[in-house]
Parts: sequence; structure tokens; C-alpha cells
Amino acid sequence: MKKLCAFTAAFLFLKFSLILCNLTELNCFWRIKNSEDNYRDLRNDCGFVLLVFEEPIEENFYNHVINFRIPARKYEFFLVMFFATDEINKNPYLLSNMTLIFSIIVGMCENTLGVLDIAYSQQNNSFDLINYSCGIQPYCDIDLTGPSWTTSLKLSIYSSTPKIFFGPFNPNLSDHDQFPYVYQVATKDTYLFQGMVSLMLHFRWTWIGLVISDDDQGIQFLSDLKEKIHKHEICLAFVNMIPENMQIYRTRAKIYDQQLMTSSAKVVIIYGEMNSTLEVSFRRWAYLGAQRIWITTSQWDVITKKDFSLDFFHGTVTFAHLHSDIAEFRNFMQTINTSKYPVDISQSMLGWNHFNCSILKNNSKMDYFTFNNSLEWLAQHTFDMVLSEEGYNLYNAVYAVAHTYHELISQQVESQKITKPKGVFTDCRQVASLLKTRVFTNPVGELVNMNQRENQCAEYDISIIWNFPQGLGLKVKIGKYFPCLLQSQQLHISEELEWATGKTLQIWKSV
Repeated sequence: MKKLCAFTAAFLFLKFSLILCNLTELNCFWRIKNSEDNYRDLRNDCGFVLLVFEEPIEENFYNHVINFRIPARKYEFFLVMFFATDEINKNPYLLSNMTLIFSIIVGMCENTLGVLDIAYSQQNNSFDLINYSCGIQPYCDIDLTGPSWTTSLKLSIYSSTPKIFFGPFNPNLSDHDQFPYVYQVATKDTYLFQGMVSLMLHFRWTWIGLVISDDDQGIQFLSDLKEKIHKHEICLAFVNMIPENMQIYRTRAKIYDQQLMTSSAKVVIIYGEMNSTLEVSFRRWAYLGAQRIWITTSQWDVITKKDFSLDFFHGTVTFAHLHSDIAEFRNFMQTINTSKYPVDISQSMLGWNHFNCSILKNNSKMDYFTFNNSLEWLAQHTFDMVLSEEGYNLYNAVYAVAHTYHELISQQVESQKITKPKGVFTDCRQVASLLKTRVFTNPVGELVNMNQRENQCAEYDISIIWNFPQGLGLKVKIGKYFPCLLQSQQLHISEELEWATGKTLQIWKSV
């Protein structure tokens, strides 16, 4: 039976690849997920603290710092931290003659919410997590937290240590009067709802469902979406507003299930936070066999346990901020020193890896690609791991910290107030003030402005994701959305993509 499933997975994967092989303008990605990514693995937050020293670190430094097995869903974050700090330390113009390293906020990458729930109590209105940076406090080194905004929220209570949140932009953290030491590196989804409406108009989807978090952000999205769709005669079949409180959600779960499962709407928009009751609800629907076209953001790249179906109307369409590829990350992954960094290169298959859609064009044999010998198959191709949005945000966050530390040290040199040891910062207000005004161009040419993340005209990649049996996944970029162009030029969708049914995207519509 296992061999049959493996063969089926191989056949489906190859079939879709052959369908896409002639579409040279599209990008294709594969991944293999393991059993760790299950319904209970919702707590995937991580926290890092960046430090700078005059002396180089020992070769096996990180093997001592990271003395636990890195969870699968957090592997990318560690790879990004290794890569970004290594890249900065090799840059003679940024923090020259200094060494940038990172440590882990204790418990943050193993049992994030468990640690925070113990440390923070709303009942006694107290927060006791003073020495969470491995004894480094009371210095003002900058923390990086994410991708859940609630983690940054709890860490910010009664704390003046500057923090950068690398998860999706959240307006709850943008109130600098309430959270003066929290900064976000992600771009606000100002035009996301317009992109989704443009997509629906393109495919003539006029009968859709909507699932949102019952919070300020979800309600604002609902308001914006309603105003837009009413102008184009798009109707909402149902609106599920999922409460944040788990106990309340459990009392209403069957009602939400019935609304979705009995609705004739085959296209459903999902908008809200991961690591929440909304994610629990989504996984529940997948378990119940709900097959829809889910339109959502890139963070909703969720693996489910249900077997793949060749149902034409199935898959997840994601909107992701458009970023340049980091070519050096590929080189780093191919030459990484595993004695220096506690990593297993094969773990990169857990994330999306780029491949040319045409590589399978001339391969008529299917028996070489099965789940049992997938590593052998993958060994024939170069690992080309593509960063997620959170991974790219984390990369920019590390550079924001490096530029901040560089400016702090420069000011110390100019004022002749060099501390001993060099690179120790104790004035949190000064650190925060410099951090929020950092404007720099990252190594791939993107301008990063820490003070204007809300006002950017974000551009989006549009992709569709299929999940196959045995953890295989395929993602294809099918278009882009440019909100700042003329309306007729905003949405670009490939019309050449043909599906297994022989239909084209032009007639891929909800009825």
C-alpha cells in the first residue's frame, strides 16, 4: 500500500510538472514535508537577540548555543540567521572589525507560548522575564521576534528593550505610544483586498465565501472588501468571523463547519493570523474534506493530512509580497560548514525549493521518483531553497540591526565615548531612536525604510499550491499584482497555464 501511495504521488507530481514544463515564464517550486507538521504544531514562534563583539567567535560557538533539535517549522529562521550574520561579518563596510552573532531568547524556539504564559499573567498584571537573553541584560541589544504578533506583544509589556517583529504586518504593534520599542519590518497589506478582488473579476468569481478573524484587523478587511465587491456585483455566500478565544470557538465550531461545508461557494477568502483559532478552523475543514480554492496570504501555506484530489477546483492561491531572490543564500546553502553550524542540509527540503519547470520535460520514466528514494532523486538536483515572507523579513531585520549597531559604534567613536568592551549599548532610547530611522538598501537592492513600512505600495506575487500525498508539494507562480499601476495594468495572470482537465485559467470560474 505504501508503495502504491508513493507511486501515485510520483505520478501526480510528474503529471503536473509535465503540464507546466512549457511555461518558461512561470516559476515552479517543490517541497517535502515530514510528519512534524501536524495539527498540533501551531506554536512556531522564535526569538533571537543580536550581539556584537570585537573578537571573532569560536568555530563551534553555535553548536553550544543551539543545544536542542531545531523544530522543522523553525528551521528556516535559523538558516536565515546563520546566513545573514555570516554575510554581514564578511562585509568590510558594515560593522568592520566587529563580529555580529545571535543567541536565542530562552524557551522562545522550543515552547514559546508556554514560557510566555508562565512569565506573563493578566491576573496579576505582571511580567517577569528579566534574564531571557542568557544573562546579557541589562544591555540594550535588539531582539527579533515572530512570526506571531502576540509574542512580541507579551514580550513588550514593561520592557524597554528594542524589538523587531518579523511576522506579517500587524496594526496592533504599530501604536508607538503604547509600544514605543516595537518595530515592524514587513510591509502593510494596504492593497491586498484590491488584488483579491481583481483576481476574482479576472476569473469571474462572483459567489464567494469569506473567513476572517473576529478582531479589529479582520473587521477592517471585511469593511474594505465589502465596499470594493459591491461595485462589481460580487456577492458573499457567507461570512465566518472566527473568535480569538478558544473556548468560545469550540462552542460555535460546528456552526462554522456547516456554513462552509453546505455552501455552494467554491472560492473562499481567508484572512487573519496563523497560530490562532482561525488556523485550527482551517485545518479542521481540511480534515472534514472541504475542497475549495482558498484565496489568502502566503503565511497560510498550511500542510494538511488529507490526500490530494485531482478535483479541478482545488488548491490554495496565495498573495505574497514581491521580493528579489537572494542569490547568495543559494551559495551559502550549497557550501555551508556543518561543523560550524548545527544544521542538516537535507532539512531544506522542508521549505520551498525552486526548480525549472522544464527539467522533467524529457523524463518519461516515473519509477525513479518515489517517496522512499526521493532523497536520491533530489540529489540529482541542486538545493535552491526559497525564503518565505517571514524568512525574508527576518533577513531584513538582521540588516536593520546591523546598520543600527554600526551607527551606534560610529557615534561612540566620533564622541570619543568608547565603552569597554566595544559594542555594548546601555541607552535603550538611543538604540530605539536610531533603529526606527534606519534607511538602507539590502544586498539584493531593496530599499528598507524602518519608519515607513505602512505607506508602501506593495506589489504581490500570486501563486497556487497543491499538496500531494506523502508530504509532496508543488507551487507555481501564476501572476503578479501591481497596485500602483493603471487599473488595466495592475493584474498580470498567465493565460498559458493548462490544467489536468485541459481547461485554461480563463475559464477557471466559480459557479
